[in-house]
Amino acid sequence: MLSIKSAHALYMPAISANFAKLGHSQHFKHNFSFAESDLNFLDPAAGLFHYPYALYSAGQAAETDGAAKQKDIVSQRDRDRTTVIGDSGGFQIQQGTIKFTGDATCERMLRWMEDRADYSMTLDFPTGGISSGNVARHTARLDAARQVTSMSVANGLSLDYNACLLQSLRNLDYFVAKRRPGKTNLLNVLQGRTERESRVWYDAVKGYPLEGWAFAGAHQSAFSMTTARLLDMYDDGLLQHAKWIHFLGISTLEPAYLFTTLLRCLRRYNPEIGVSFDTSSPFLAAANFNMYTSFRFDKHGCALISAPFAEHASPDDTRTLNEMSRDLAKEVTIAREGTPALLFTMPPIKTAIGSKVTVAEICEVRDNRLRVTTDGVWILMNHNVEVFKQAFEALNDSFDENQLDDDVPVRVRAAKVAVEKIFEEREFKGAHAARELLQECAALLDVFAEVRN
Repeated sequence: MLSIKSAHALYMPAISANFAKLGHSQHFKHNFSFAESDLNFLDPAAGLFHYPYALYSAGQAAETDGAAKQKDIVSQRDRDRTTVIGDSGGFQIQQGTIKFTGDATCERMLRWMEDRADYSMTLDFPTGGISSGNVARHTARLDAARQVTSMSVANGLSLDYNACLLQSLRNLDYFVAKRRPGKTNLLNVLQGRTERESRVWYDAVKGYPLEGWAFAGAHQSAFSMTTARLLDMYDDGLLQHAKWIHFLGISTLEPAYLFTTLLRCLRRYNPEIGVSFDTSSPFLAAANFNMYTSFRFDKHGCALISAPFAEHASPDDTRTLNEMSRDLAKEVTIAREGTPALLFTMPPIKTAIGSKVTVAEICEVRDNRLRVTTDGVWILMNHNVEVFKQAFEALNDSFDENQLDDDVPVRVRAAKVAVEKIFEEREFKGAHAARELLQECAALLDVFAEVRN
């Protein structure tokens, strides 16, 4: 694990399983001006770019006992020069892509994360699967002895919610009892779609002696819920000793700005704490033949811009990927009532791999359709991750250099000030004053997500 403490919340690209196997069980089919090992951005010796942070999921890499034993760029990384967070696979279990067999599944996921990750999620059952019906079979299984029904009567929440909570508690018991000390730091996952669900979940899991927290579900962008739980942790004396806090499944620019705001606030009580966030967007986009071409973060708006590669490519296109990004740069119109329209073109990005690969090298015509080659998908993944890296670096520079926040969208600026004032209120005026201010600021904090109370 990296010993350098970041002054900003860290973006963790959620590596896809196929990309992780590159150079091990997956290999280039064609020759390029660089080695396939250069795509491994976790390697400080990579010839393209180095980024020492990532998330990797046991739900992708440890579907079976055999898969869990395979080598990849994460298992072979230099652990002193990188930081990796391990996800436990609860989402894949709920989706049915991994069969859940109780303690045996917990054992496989725990051991896989201990061998690969510096911080690891406990095996939660996400509440996000309730509306899609993915929890129903687990509810039936767990309520055979009416335990879920009893929990529902006691807390007034649904059977499916309580099934998620009950199975997560059982998995927590297993992880705490069976973990190997010193192998990985465990993060206690908080689920919940509403403030009530979030609070009940927190009260149920807060007694487990773990090293940090992971915020899932609506917490990732509903900052009133997140701030409420962080205040609970402070009041319970847990925040002051946590090593890490992670936000699952989000990598848009506006919330990222607030994650750094939270980090700066929390460092006043816990100077050593780290904060991170993730999504698999660079990898999913590439798998769907999409390439990120630019980004913006200014007082008018924030965005990471992608384009469908095949729609703008041809087998004889000699442009580099960077040149293609330049040609796809779009003009943006900002129209406000009573003021002249503002027109500007977002600057295109330039990546290391984008200067070395032409469009023609990574596309082909198959069945009368132009598509991206398998090698091309991996190349686009590397390109997209570097775009995200550049975007969050620009965001962090803005956070430090633009002290007046005058180049930040108004809603982000307002939420940032609200978060800072709430934690100041807790420090100087106490818990009741902080809760009152949180309630007053809830609308400002929840502009990034819809929260049902």
